[in-house]
Amino acid sequence: MGGLASPARTRVASGGGRGTRTVPTRRDPSEGAALVGRRHETRRLHRLVSGLGAGRGGALLILGDVGIGKTALLDSLRTPPRTTVLRARGDERDGERDYAGLRRLCAPLSDAVAGLPEPQRDALERVLRPAADGDPEAFLVATATLGLLSEAAAELPVLCVVDDAQWLDRASARVLAFAARRVTDTRVGFLVGARRPNDRNELASLPTLLLTGLPERDARRLSTRVLAPLDRSVRDRVIAEAGGNPLVLLELSRTVDFPAPAAPPGATCTGTPVEDGFRRRITALPEDTRQLLLVAAVEPTGRPLQLWRAARHLGIGIAAAAPAEEAALLRVDLWTRFSHPLVRSIVWYEATPAERRTAHRALAVAAAAAQEPERWMWHHSQSLPAPDEGVAGALERSASLDPAPGRAAAFLEAAALLTPDARDRTARTLRAAGTHYDAGAHDAAERLVNRACSGLLDEQSNARLETLRARMALDRGRCDTAAGLFRRAAALMSSVDAPLARTLRLEGLVAAAHTGRFAVGPQPPEPADDLGPALPPGPPRPVDLLLAALTARESGGVELAAPALDRALRAYLDGQDTYPYGPGEAWAVCSAAIDLWNESAWRRLADRQVRNARHTGAPAVLPAALGRRALVHVHAGELGAAAALVREIDSLPGGEAGWDVPCVRIALAAWRGDRNRTARLASEAGRDAVSRGDGHLLTAVGYARAVLANGLDRPADAVRIWRFDLHLDETGFYTWGLVELVEAAARSGAPDLAAAALDRVLRRTRTGSTDWASGVRLCSRALLSDTAEAGELHQEAIRRLDLSHAVLHAARGRLLYGEWLRAGGYRVEARRQLRRAYAVFSACGATAFAARAARELRAAGESTRTARIGRADTSCLTPREREIAELVATGVTTREVGTSLHVSPRTVDAHLRSVFKKMGISSRRQLRGVIPLGGER
Repeated sequence: MGGLASPARTRVASGGGRGTRTVPTRRDPSEGAALVGRRHETRRLHRLVSGLGAGRGGALLILGDVGIGKTALLDSLRTPPRTTVLRARGDERDGERDYAGLRRLCAPLSDAVAGLPEPQRDALERVLRPAADGDPEAFLVATATLGLLSEAAAELPVLCVVDDAQWLDRASARVLAFAARRVTDTRVGFLVGARRPNDRNELASLPTLLLTGLPERDARRLSTRVLAPLDRSVRDRVIAEAGGNPLVLLELSRTVDFPAPAAPPGATCTGTPVEDGFRRRITALPEDTRQLLLVAAVEPTGRPLQLWRAARHLGIGIAAAAPAEEAALLRVDLWTRFSHPLVRSIVWYEATPAERRTAHRALAVAAAAAQEPERWMWHHSQSLPAPDEGVAGALERSASLDPAPGRAAAFLEAAALLTPDARDRTARTLRAAGTHYDAGAHDAAERLVNRACSGLLDEQSNARLETLRARMALDRGRCDTAAGLFRRAAALMSSVDAPLARTLRLEGLVAAAHTGRFAVGPQPPEPADDLGPALPPGPPRPVDLLLAALTARESGGVELAAPALDRALRAYLDGQDTYPYGPGEAWAVCSAAIDLWNESAWRRLADRQVRNARHTGAPAVLPAALGRRALVHVHAGELGAAAALVREIDSLPGGEAGWDVPCVRIALAAWRGDRNRTARLASEAGRDAVSRGDGHLLTAVGYARAVLANGLDRPADAVRIWRFDLHLDETGFYTWGLVELVEAAARSGAPDLAAAALDRVLRRTRTGSTDWASGVRLCSRALLSDTAEAGELHQEAIRRLDLSHAVLHAARGRLLYGEWLRAGGYRVEARRQLRRAYAVFSACGATAFAARAARELRAAGESTRTARIGRADTSCLTPREREIAELVATGVTTREVGTSLHVSPRTVDAHLRSVFKKMGISSRRQLRGVIPLGGER
């Protein structure tokens, strides 16, 4: 064998320790300046970073196994000069500290917070200065963070580098994911490293780079830098066991004897090589050093002062940290940091329960010295060897006062474990599960619900258990299962909390409405499912009126329930703008407005729900509210505005939450005439609807496909889609689908089917006396009229639809009237109607119907000129510039655009100047003539 390797400092793609030290017999792959391999990955990072200066922002999530090289890849990146680099690293202790990761990332920009709009400034200041009063609103924090980064990028490009994102607290992860999805066409970039697998689903929708093991060639090159000269068989064994993982190679290099013989046949490592290597190094430490490591693993804040206070209580001196630092396991400077999260996990799990309690007891003493009562309570509770009702009660009181949902849930869970009485323990477990659920930690909530199932349940606990099970079933998409669970939960809750029982009954009716065609026969109420009279005594709440209306609708249909629905709708419209809608309640009240053809109420309610959702920032509420508002835009022909909201939904964590989100996606694609996207979304939504028993979604799919078929002038296809669904009794999309079926059947020579569909349309439109309802009813009647009355019906239908917000339906009325006139030989008047229909379809972006109108115009003797509106060449614009131009063209202000897109007004103006230059115009007024509108009428 040759001589020993000379000392060197070489960095490799390793997630291991970051210190630099000289080893005489081998080289540490965490040291140095050059990566081995990773050329493709490095180029991809370089492309993202190099595009920031040109306004091509973006995000990249780097996923990989432990030790695969995420940290080294991020550290090896060379950023261009004059670039602001913000760095943060997740910490396993951040789980109970909301926004801890965000605080570390944005701390260098804290002076710039003062320049943000007041609501955003206040929210972000509460994050960056946790001592401030009040709990910041999550959505305001997210928009403020995006605004802060955008403002900083106006001076220099900004690169945010976040490592170990699997340890980020959920609040920070949501905010960073929100910002990272919206930095396209800005000078802000995100590079995020996270372990695979992890439970940070908030980051899952970011563009992903998956790191795998190094190829054998690169692994051998790396081994020459890591290992001293070895026997070839030993080197082959080390490389084979490492599997291309640089950290595994590092750990094996620290444990292989030099020189060493080949491994005996059949020899294997216990556990993974990385864990075995860390475990051996920990075991070799002195006893007081191991105890110090345990205190550091238990202490959640990473503050050295707390560590040394606790160590002093245990009789451990500062010198005890030296062996751990020499072994590259721990570093203590401004913060206490483990070299790798696995070290902390191994220290924790290798300790006995008595040793953990000792560490917590010492930290409780340190928290008392620092006058931190909540932290003292936490460590004191963890130091107890047996249940203690006094401490459990104190933890429960602390949870009720803590504004951070993560900490509150942790306190409640600890209180449940310390509760001696079995019934009280189950009740507290369910409270902890509910707090986890409200905070978005559904996996933790399900774990606690399963634990509570095996406990002693009184009447109240049983009702709460069924409520949580019903809501979790609905979140998992099981509408059919959730409906039955909500009925049972309402029955159990009726004797405990009657108002809540009525709310649960409402949620059950909403779940049943979504089940639709998948319901297996009528569901009789259970004996205990008696919530009393239709309305409780005293002034009814809006939700009580809505429950009575939906109950009447379920038993007698929408026609008989119309008066009750109208009463409930008026109660909501007359209420406060900040009314706290429940998840099912928000959908049900908008559906009531649709059933009554009250488009003004529908728009007002959707606007109000979006404002409330933006204010609260709940991750599951805002996407659903935006989906309902986008559907109003589609109805009004504002397809560009609807598309902007869909893009916002895509940028949000939990973007698929809410029943209306997939419905609006496919409806928008169909009205835009996008055949490929409609087919793809229809296939995906159809499979999803069947798998979760959501008949309402399946109806929305049928409606969208029928719209596209009629737009493409294929009425026979629309008939084939809808002809077997006449027996259904659903709301919303079902009624709209019937209108599509009347047109398709009338134009494809199926008079009997058209008459049957018309009969249902006439009955459904009698529930509302609005211009929208009257216009739809008259237009449908005109299609089946074979007398001169048809012309009068068409004209009156157009007049009534013009008075409504239904822009596309008014254009459809003109298209149908123009076709009727052309068929009767009235070509001049036909061209006038078709010309107006073509202009509206083109302006709105309804390309399939625009093409159909153009064909009718040519048949009527007119050669359609290429209208400038809807035909401008916008290929020179970036996606963000096009988005801003479309919104400004509809007449909204700069501040309103900034609020909608979560950017500053200065950023909007900068994009507009670029749009004006590229399009050769000089004013906002000219945008309407050159930008295809999704637009306002």
